[in-house]
Amino acid sequence: MTLNASANNYAKDTAYLKALAERITNKKETKLQGTSRLVIWDRITSGDITFEGKGLVIDNDLFTVGGRANQLLQSLTNKNFGFVIIHSSDVELKAIREKWLGYLSGKSIVEYKPADQPNAKISEISGLPAVETLIISLQPNSVKDQLTKSCLKQLYNLDEMPRERGAQASYCSPDTYTFAYLGMLFGDKTLVESKDAKWWNNFWATNHGKLVWNPGAGIYEVKK
Repeated sequence: MTLNASANNYAKDTAYLKALAERITNKKETKLQGTSRLVIWDRITSGDITFEGKGLVIDNDLFTVGGRANQLLQSLTNKNFGFVIIHSSDVELKAIREKWLGYLSGKSIVEYKPADQPNAKISEISGLPAVETLIISLQPNSVKDQLTKSCLKQLYNLDEMPRERGAQASYCSPDTYTFAYLGMLFGDKTLVESKDAKWWNNFWATNHGKLVWNPGAGIYEVKK
């Protein structure tokens, strides 16, 4: 089973699709290689992937057989009966499997509708799991540091981050993107220097249970 299966060859192959559905409960895990620019929020939180500031956001856990099967089914059918994530329980996986098998047998199955945040500037980063992961990604990380150093050297022939604010080379650091994303999500008009990694970590620890989405402004606010 590969993720680059051709939709033209398999989209109408019911036997193949049902075989994929049967694998959704399979939790066997593979440590993926070559995950640069792959964004799976739970796997960034777990340390299996390093957040590089941008990339392709995938909601299914591609590290498991079940997650890859669900991703293929969604891609081949344009249907969504729920995501297979790192914390999916056996009961939840079986429910997703049965919905797929029902749909593929001709039954009318109600699709899963992910929660959305109206007027979000970037919808892929607007869910609370993504916000938590962004904050976690700001913490010290040797892989992130090496990515930054390599980018600075290869693209700008620099040995350290430039001191001037807004310098193009500053985008070698994933944190430059992350601070901008968090500012956007919480309504900061400009970068607030005092809101460093420690500040955001403390903010999340104190307020994560009180955050509410303001649909008019398209930002999170702390519920009073």
